[in-house]
Amino acid sequence: MARILIIDDDEDIIETVGSLLKFEGFEVEFATTTEKGLEMIKDSIPDLVLLDIMFPDKKTKGFDASSEIKGLFSDLPLFVFTAINREYAFDFSKDDIKADEFINKPVKLDRLVEMIKQYI
Repeated sequence: MARILIIDDDEDIIETVGSLLKFEGFEVEFATTTEKGLEMIKDSIPDLVLLDIMFPDKKTKGFDASSEIKGLFSDLPLFVFTAINREYAFDFSKDDIKADEFINKPVKLDRLVEMIKQYI
């Protein structure tokens, strides 16, 4: 069973997306901070990571975490979740976001499952 880690501070997203992914047969873990998510990845590499970009304590946290994750685990599929549009996100980051896929919130759940299945 493929394991997916969701790193997001929005508990509604975690619950909704997590429930759907569990229903689809995935094992789901979650972290509500980038620090905890990075710790979990280093302890046991998941099959795929869903990472929110914007965290309340620091607007660039998700950008920084995406770079760190891909720097350490370049083959780990990383999907970036955000409520901001792609063009703004790239301008805001001042670098390319280090991710395999970019998913806007609100998430189209059926499309998300299709995308995940392409990677794992």
